[in-house]
Amino acid sequence: MKRLFIFLVAVAMLAGCSKGPKLDPLVQAYYRDSLASLTERCGKVLDAAYMAENLLGENTEIPDWEGYPVQLYEYHTGNDIYLGAPKRGLVYMLNPSPEKLARWIVNAVFDATGALDPDNIEKTRKFILWQSGAQFPVRGVVYEAMYTAGFYEPYVFKDGVTVYVADSTYLTAEKHPTNEMLEYYLTLTDEQIRPDTGRYARISSTTREMYYAAGGTADVGHSDDGQRSRAWLAEVGRLYREAWNSDKNFLIYAWAKANL
Repeated sequence: MKRLFIFLVAVAMLAGCSKGPKLDPLVQAYYRDSLASLTERCGKVLDAAYMAENLLGENTEIPDWEGYPVQLYEYHTGNDIYLGAPKRGLVYMLNPSPEKLARWIVNAVFDATGALDPDNIEKTRKFILWQSGAQFPVRGVVYEAMYTAGFYEPYVFKDGVTVYVADSTYLTAEKHPTNEMLEYYLTLTDEQIRPDTGRYARISSTTREMYYAAGGTADVGHSDDGQRSRAWLAEVGRLYREAWNSDKNFLIYAWAKANL
């Protein structure tokens, strides 16, 4: 009888434990009644993940990302107007499932505004769709035709942030990386990149200023030229890994707090 009592107490204690922060009843109600619909719409975001073309394998041993199901993709751009052919890309990514993305969005909107306004939920979802397609590049090259139609400019990423390769051997004035360069970008360490990094963090273009305004405390520099500390990479990577095992993504919350 005593053993049964101890067992029941243990079960009750475990039942009272939960992974991650406790969720507001309003969020829990959304999970019950509306999450399926948002998950379906988030599936359309992931459908636009153009780099998820040809899965080459999974790597759970990338430094700082050990144990996470990081996937290596090969992909191709459209016909590049200067190269006269498509460009090949290689990138390690850790993209969320549609339901994980939906949960991140719901909690970001609620924590930033105190409500679950459908317009704010859609605004956040559509921004992520437009900005990144919910693609989180852990290492590798991301091609974007932002400034000239048909010119797919390569951007090297590490830990969800644009970085700049220090060794000029692995750069090309024509911006058409070779296969050797593509392989090199997959293994970049902090010592192989310049101290200054990009401004924005995937998957919602979070800036350092948004991070600070949302309560971030690590010294990651600022968005101004010459102040974009490389420490931003470590913090973005840490926050994304933390989000991977949670219903909350601080980086999306920081964007929502600044924009909703």
